[in-house]
Amino acid sequence: MNFGELLLSVFIDLQSIYRNRIKIDSASFPQILALVIIPGDGIEMSAVSKRLGVDNSTATRMITGLENKGWVRRDIDIHDKRIIKVFLTGEGNTIQSQLEIKFDEIGDAIGKRLEYTDQNEMKENLRSLNWILAKFNLK
Repeated sequence: MNFGELLLSVFIDLQSIYRNRIKIDSASFPQILALVIIPGDGIEMSAVSKRLGVDNSTATRMITGLENKGWVRRDIDIHDKRIIKVFLTGEGNTIQSQLEIKFDEIGDAIGKRLEYTDQNEMKENLRSLNWILAKFNLK
Protein backbone atom coordinates (compact mmCIF):
# COMPACT_ATOMS: atom_id res chain seq x y z
CA MET A 1 0.00 0.00 0.00
CA ASN A 2 1.50 3.38 -0.94
CA PHE A 3 1.50 6.47 1.28
CA GLY A 4 -1.54 8.04 -0.37
CA GLU A 5 -3.58 4.89 0.11
CA LEU A 6 -2.52 4.65 3.76
CA LEU A 7 -3.48 8.27 4.45
CA LEU A 8 -6.86 7.78 2.76
CA SER A 9 -7.49 4.61 4.74
CA VAL A 10 -6.61 6.33 8.05
CA PHE A 11 -8.81 9.31 7.11
CA ILE A 12 -11.81 7.08 6.34
CA ASP A 13 -11.35 4.99 9.48
CA LEU A 14 -10.98 8.04 11.75
CA GLN A 15 -13.97 9.75 10.18
CA SER A 16 -16.07 6.63 10.68
CA ILE A 17 -14.98 6.26 14.32
CA TYR A 18 -15.68 9.90 15.15
CA ARG A 19 -18.97 10.10 13.26
CA ASN A 20 -20.27 6.96 14.97
CA ARG A 21 -19.12 7.80 18.50
CA ILE A 22 -19.45 11.56 18.75
CA LYS A 23 -22.97 12.85 18.43
CA ILE A 24 -24.84 15.83 19.76
CA ASP A 25 -28.56 16.11 19.29
CA SER A 26 -29.42 18.53 16.51
CA ALA A 27 -25.79 19.11 15.45
CA SER A 28 -24.26 17.81 12.24
CA PHE A 29 -20.77 16.34 12.27
CA PRO A 30 -19.33 19.39 10.43
CA GLN A 31 -20.91 21.62 13.10
CA ILE A 32 -19.26 19.48 15.78
CA LEU A 33 -15.89 19.95 14.08
CA ALA A 34 -16.50 23.69 13.88
CA LEU A 35 -17.22 23.81 17.62
CA VAL A 36 -14.02 21.94 18.38
CA ILE A 37 -11.74 24.33 16.44
CA ILE A 38 -12.98 27.56 18.03
CA PRO A 39 -10.38 28.77 20.57
CA GLY A 40 -11.19 30.77 23.68
CA ASP A 41 -10.14 34.03 22.04
CA GLY A 42 -12.30 33.39 18.97
CA ILE A 43 -11.49 32.63 15.36
CA GLU A 44 -11.93 34.59 12.15
CA MET A 45 -14.61 33.32 9.78
CA SER A 46 -12.03 32.91 7.02
CA ALA A 47 -9.95 30.71 9.34
CA VAL A 48 -13.00 28.52 10.05
CA SER A 49 -13.44 27.81 6.35
CA LYS A 50 -9.71 27.21 5.88
CA ARG A 51 -9.37 24.86 8.87
CA LEU A 52 -12.42 22.83 7.85
CA GLY A 53 -11.55 22.85 4.15
CA VAL A 54 -14.86 24.34 3.06
CA ASP A 55 -15.73 27.48 1.14
CA ASN A 56 -16.74 30.67 2.94
CA SER A 57 -20.45 30.29 2.19
CA THR A 58 -20.50 26.76 3.65
CA ALA A 59 -18.66 27.95 6.77
CA THR A 60 -21.10 30.85 7.11
CA ARG A 61 -24.11 28.50 6.96
CA MET A 62 -22.46 26.20 9.49
CA ILE A 63 -21.73 29.03 11.91
CA THR A 64 -25.23 30.47 11.41
CA GLY A 65 -26.63 27.08 12.45
CA LEU A 66 -24.47 27.09 15.58
CA GLU A 67 -25.45 30.68 16.28
CA ASN A 68 -29.14 29.74 16.03
CA LYS A 69 -28.54 27.02 18.63
CA GLY A 70 -26.98 29.63 20.93
CA TRP A 71 -23.56 27.93 20.92
CA VAL A 72 -21.56 30.66 19.17
CA ARG A 73 -21.74 34.38 18.51
CA ARG A 74 -20.18 36.51 15.83
CA ASP A 75 -18.59 39.88 16.57
CA ILE A 76 -16.68 42.43 14.57
CA ASP A 77 -12.97 42.36 15.42
CA ILE A 78 -12.06 45.25 17.71
CA HIS A 79 -8.82 45.93 15.83
CA ASP A 80 -10.06 45.55 12.24
CA LYS A 81 -13.73 46.30 11.58
CA ARG A 82 -13.59 44.30 8.31
CA ILE A 83 -13.03 41.03 10.18
CA ILE A 84 -15.79 38.92 11.71
CA LYS A 85 -14.75 36.63 14.55
CA VAL A 86 -16.63 33.68 15.99
CA PHE A 87 -16.69 33.07 19.76
CA LEU A 88 -18.16 30.29 21.86
CA THR A 89 -21.00 31.21 24.19
CA GLY A 90 -21.19 29.76 27.69
CA GLU A 91 -23.26 26.87 26.39
CA GLY A 92 -20.86 26.45 23.48
CA ASN A 93 -17.94 26.23 25.92
CA THR A 94 -19.76 23.53 27.85
CA ILE A 95 -20.45 21.53 24.70
CA GLN A 96 -16.86 21.98 23.50
CA SER A 97 -15.61 20.63 26.84
CA GLN A 98 -17.91 17.61 26.53
CA LEU A 99 -16.67 17.01 22.99
CA GLU A 100 -13.04 17.20 24.09
CA ILE A 101 -13.77 14.53 26.71
CA LYS A 102 -15.33 12.30 24.04
CA PHE A 103 -12.34 12.80 21.72
CA ASP A 104 -10.00 11.98 24.61
CA GLU A 105 -11.97 8.83 25.43
CA ILE A 106 -11.66 7.64 21.84
CA GLY A 107 -7.95 8.41 21.85
CA ASP A 108 -7.46 6.57 25.14
CA ALA A 109 -9.37 3.53 23.88
CA ILE A 110 -7.25 3.40 20.73
CA GLY A 111 -4.06 4.00 22.72
CA LYS A 112 -4.84 1.08 25.00
CA ARG A 113 -4.72 -1.21 21.98
CA LEU A 114 -1.04 -0.37 21.58
CA GLU A 115 1.70 -1.96 23.60
CA TYR A 116 2.66 0.41 26.40
CA THR A 117 6.19 0.70 25.03
CA ASP A 118 4.84 1.76 21.61
CA GLN A 119 2.47 4.48 22.87
CA ASN A 120 5.02 7.30 23.17
CA GLU A 121 6.55 6.49 19.78
CA MET A 122 3.09 6.54 18.18
CA LYS A 123 2.28 9.88 19.82
CA GLU A 124 5.53 11.36 18.52
CA ASN A 125 4.86 10.01 15.02
CA LEU A 126 1.35 11.45 15.06
CA ARG A 127 2.68 14.85 16.23
CA SER A 128 5.17 14.77 13.38
CA LEU A 129 2.48 13.81 10.87
CA ASN A 130 0.24 16.58 12.16
CA TRP A 131 3.06 19.11 11.71
CA ILE A 132 3.71 17.89 8.16
CA LEU A 133 -0.01 18.08 7.33
CA ALA A 134 -0.26 21.60 8.75
CA LYS A 135 2.69 22.76 6.63
CA PHE A 136 1.27 20.98 3.56
CA ASN A 137 -2.07 22.70 4.07
CA LEU A 138 -0.39 26.13 4.12
CA LYS A 139 0.93 25.67 0.56
